[in-house]
Amino acid sequence: MFHAPHHIFLLLPLLALGLFAVLPWQLAMPLYVAVMIGSLAAYWKALQAARRPAVTGSKAMIGGQAVVLTADEGEVEVDYQGEIWRAVSPQPLHAGQKVNIVDVDGLTLRVTASGRGDGDWRGR
Repeated sequence: MFHAPHHIFLLLPLLALGLFAVLPWQLAMPLYVAVMIGSLAAYWKALQAARRPAVTGSKAMIGGQAVVLTADEGEVEVDYQGEIWRAVSPQPLHAGQKVNIVDVDGLTLRVTASGRGDGDWRGR
């Protein structure tokens, strides 16, 4: 999928200069100023969005909370935002326990028991 760079907003005032070729300057000038202001506002918003940190991927998961689904003989599975992940923990865990994600190693989450206590993750 093609994403136009945010610099395209800087070209709009240049393209809007064509207004002066087809309209009287008394009408073209306010339209050109409006295009210029709109272009600068859009460019400013695009720059702000580009500077924000990413909120996807494994780094976004760190600090999140998951719920233990199964904990059998060292095999732990947790539910994180509707997805089932394999997990490892230095502490023993049990089903229904809330855990905090401290690291992501490939497709395995490193978790620690949450200090908030246990609860039924299905909200029953």
